[in-house]
Amino acid sequence: MRMQKVLKKRKMQQEQMIELARSYATSLNQQIGPLSAILTGSVARGDFNLHSDIDVLIISEKLPSNPLERSKFLYSIAPPGLEPKGFTPQEFEDYKAKKNPLVLDAISYGIPLI
Repeated sequence: MRMQKVLKKRKMQQEQMIELARSYATSLNQQIGPLSAILTGSVARGDFNLHSDIDVLIISEKLPSNPLERSKFLYSIAPPGLEPKGFTPQEFEDYKAKKNPLVLDAISYGIPLI
């Protein structure tokens, strides 16, 4: 019985983090237009802990082309604990071809948000 309570609580925590990530992605989509967003990392895998951040990949042609400006923009509207990583569709494909672990993880077990 105790184990079921623990598992239920953990599932609820994960669902809350997924909803926070989805809300962020939806807000971003309203600001810049079409994009794809994928939750990845420990929250997507379900092995998160108290100190885990919420990793979200954002893929859009509408992101700033300068990586520093892109990061600054994505973080400026991100809630605390959310770690956005932005890519253009071409960059995402290039990283996939280079077998970038972050991109491969998103493809393997990521949770589509938008």
